[in-house]
This record gives sequence, C-alpha cells and structure tokens, in this order.
Amino acid sequence: MAVIHTLHLHQFRNIEQACLSLSPGLNIVVGDNAAGKTALIEALWVLASGRSFRTAKPQQLIRHGEAGLTLYCEVESDAQLHKLGLQRQGKQLELRLNGESLRSQSELARYLPIQLLTPESHRLLEEGPKARRQFLDWGCFYHHREFMPNWRAYHRVLKQRNHALKQRLAAPQIQLWDTALINAGEQISQYRHAYLNALTPHLLAFIGELMPELNAQIDVRFYSGWPSTHSDQQACLNEQLSRDYQLGHTQYGPHRADIKFRIQHQEPLVGLSRGQQKLFVCALLLAQAQFLQQQTNDAVIMLIDDLPAELDQHHRSTLLSLLDKLGIQHLVTTTALSLITHKQDETTIFYLNQGVLTPPLKESDI
Repeated sequence: MAVIHTLHLHQFRNIEQACLSLSPGLNIVVGDNAAGKTALIEALWVLASGRSFRTAKPQQLIRHGEAGLTLYCEVESDAQLHKLGLQRQGKQLELRLNGESLRSQSELARYLPIQLLTPESHRLLEEGPKARRQFLDWGCFYHHREFMPNWRAYHRVLKQRNHALKQRLAAPQIQLWDTALINAGEQISQYRHAYLNALTPHLLAFIGELMPELNAQIDVRFYSGWPSTHSDQQACLNEQLSRDYQLGHTQYGPHRADIKFRIQHQEPLVGLSRGQQKLFVCALLLAQAQFLQQQTNDAVIMLIDDLPAELDQHHRSTLLSLLDKLGIQHLVTTTALSLITHKQDETTIFYLNQGVLTPPLKESDI
C-alpha cells in the first residue's frame, strides 16, 4: 500500500521551503486563496506525472527570482521506504529514485499512484477524448507492466508514419509502418477495453453511493479509435490512406480512442448538472482506487484541491466517508476547516499562509 510519509518543497511556486509529515489517512491543508495550497497538490502531481495540471511551461513552477526547484518525498510501498526526487534547473531536469538517477518519469510514477480531483475535473467529461484516454491509460499503466512499452512503441511508429505522410512519400513507404503500428495498437486497445469493462461495475456502485437520486440507466462504452464500420485497424488504414495523405496525419487508431458515457441515452453534459458532473468524476476516481486496491493490493493516493467547490456539505461528507472506507491516504485543501465536517482518527491539519506552513495539528489537538 502506497503511503507518503514526508514531502519536501524547495523554491516551488510561492513556497520557498516546506516540509510536511503526512498522516496515512486524511490530511487537510487550510489557507486563504493564493496562500499556496494548490502548489502542495501540484508538487505531488509533478513528482508522479512529470507535468503540472496548471501550466504547460515547467519554468513557471520555479519560484520567482530563483534558478531552480527541488521536490522530494518518501513513500512506503510494499513495506519498503522509497526516496523520490525531482530537481529542475532552468530546462534541465533530474529524476532520482533511492539515490539513483532515472531516465524515465514512469519509474517514479510506479511508486506514486496518485489521483487528482480539482474544481476543473469535470472537464474530463466536457473536453475532447484526450483526458479520457489519459484516465484509461493511468489504469492500464498500473495494472499491466506491458502496457507502457506498447504505448511508447505505438506513438513512436505513429510519429514516423505521420512524418512520411507529410513528406508525401509513396504509398508502399507509408504502409511499411502499418504492421508495427497495428501490432502495438491492438495490444493497447485490448488493455484499454478489458480495463474499462472490469472498472465499470465499480463505477456504477460509486455512482449509486454519491448520487442515489440519479436512478438512471448508465451506459459505458469503449471506442477503439476507428469506426465500427471497419472490422479492424488494417482495413481502416487501407481505406483512409488517401485521406491521410490530404491531412498529413493518421486519422484513426488508438490515439483517437475514447470512452462514451450515456445517462438515459444522453451525454453527461446534457443529463447532469455541474455538481453532478463533478460527482460523476469522483465516482470514476473512486472506482479506479478500489479496483487498483483489489487487483494489485496497492493503494491510490488521492489529492483533492478545494474540496468544497461545487459540492454541498452532504456530498463532501459522503466523498470523505467513502475515502475513509477505502483506507487510502488523501490530501485535501480548503479555505476553512469548518467546511470539512468529516474527520478521521488519523487526521493531520496544516495551515498555510503566503507560502509558509505552521506546525501541523492532529485532530485530537483541536
């Protein structure tokens, strides 16, 4: 079971220096807007994924006027303590695991199975398929060791095929890439499809817990990335080759995969309110957490930025109660402690003011 023991930040966003000793259960960070609460969440997400959920420019993560930043955490997994580090100096990035340099961010991610809920998480439903593919791929990454090599192989070959299309090379030279593209792509699709099928019962159960009033038919389907009118990806590639030439890229394949949700035959954006959309995304993340725990005996670490946003007190308490039952570590930010009504025996509270942490409090101290 993955549990973060300590988190250190140096020159990250508006935080000059911070060290947090986290509870294995609920951790609450309290502070005004712009105090740096989201930066703590963001730091863990950067360690786990290598990217920010707030900016596409890594240099913006470095505290103003400083040359670089350092992130470090100690994570217990499989009864062993692992030391994870990330240092950025300008455009230079260094990753370390237990004192050894790493070449790939995914090696750090293995020890930080983190899920993220923010006030913008409903975009998983309203934006394009990319976010939903990332949701699927997160699960496949932690459940199947073979998934990431196939994912990398597919995107490497896809890049080569697209380059050949842009150069308008002869058809046989384009089709040279098809076999490798299809082999890796079929593996990716099989992993994604099987994962979504196995995840769906967990999703429906959590929707029932969070939105019992919904009482609606919910349909979850996997779209492979090519039209159902084509029997397989090879047939699709052959038929669409002339169109691929015109566009300069490969139209169909696992890079276009998606999840199709329907509630009473309507898309969630039509059938659900904004608050219900956020609860739907909560159910998706809880389903992933429960499924990972059952299948791998590992545990998700849940990060929730600004929990009160768009959720009333009842649903906030319900969500925290479900996290408590799962027995997983979670870090929650809020502008006021009074908004978090569901506390646990193992609750640690941090107060943050203009990037400075005060000594943490235990729930028993309040």
